[in-house]
Amino acid sequence: MSIYHGEDGSNRVRSPLRGAIAIARVQSPPATISVKEAHSPPTKTYKGQIHSQTGAVATPRLQKSISLEMATYDDERLSYQRAMDFLTANEPERRLDVHLSYQSFRCLEEKAGTLYGDAKYPRLEYSAIDSRVIIHTIPTALHSASAVGLGDCIRDSVRDILRRHGKAHLGIRILPVGDSTYRSVDEHGVGSTKTPDAGLKYDNGQRKTLLFIVEAGVSEGYQQLKADIELWLKKFECRIGILLWLKETPRFRSPAGEVGNPGSATERDLFDNAMWHVRSSRPFGPYSFNGHAWFGTLDTALIEVFKIDVHTNEIRSEK
Repeated sequence: MSIYHGEDGSNRVRSPLRGAIAIARVQSPPATISVKEAHSPPTKTYKGQIHSQTGAVATPRLQKSISLEMATYDDERLSYQRAMDFLTANEPERRLDVHLSYQSFRCLEEKAGTLYGDAKYPRLEYSAIDSRVIIHTIPTALHSASAVGLGDCIRDSVRDILRRHGKAHLGIRILPVGDSTYRSVDEHGVGSTKTPDAGLKYDNGQRKTLLFIVEAGVSEGYQQLKADIELWLKKFECRIGILLWLKETPRFRSPAGEVGNPGSATERDLFDNAMWHVRSSRPFGPYSFNGHAWFGTLDTALIEVFKIDVHTNEIRSEK
């Protein structure tokens, strides 16, 4: 297991990925929107007992009970409203996982199309494994470039191995997944949809096979990313799933409106130059400019590789 904490472990990180993370830290200033955690709204509950006039307690039949039907409807309605509020706020580097029916997911897709048209983000996905809607808002440079950087490291390694074995011609068949959205419909007609952060596919001339995908997260929870990997392996026949989890402390620094805001044209060059100087000395942060911390410290980086055991059909992983 290799888990790197802060700068103490920075000399153990392979230089290509380390460089990709460092470059991501200086590509653009962080979002200037104040981010608040999305909290679950209170769930309305119904008592499962009825009091008679004599004070005795009678338990109604659970099947077909009005209370249970109302509870199910209310849960769906509240979850749908929570998803709509999240879509409307559209704060950067956020993720929401909420359980909804497939029909509600399709309604959310239509609403998102009305609000944002063909914009890449916010992005909606659906897992038929556990009836889960996943909504992603626009990621930070750290999120995006780290995933793509890891994918590029693996692609270059694969092509190098092919060259050493005299099979360099196969390298042209190994392609990045890009922004491809994958869809899979189960026997009930419910469609899972997913877009990887990075990955490679192999084109044999007849079909394209997913070799591996990368799911990265800065704000997402570890368990959410694991559920994403499970969806890839079970519903999309992906060979390997790679989880890249990053923890930044603090997550956001955004002194917008202060002196030295790199949003101005005159300050941008100075800001970029300061960021590159920090990168050379402490790539994991913090990154400062004009007395302000624009990026926090990357204190944890974890990579976990998932595969399906061909004998037991169970998912196994190594960190």
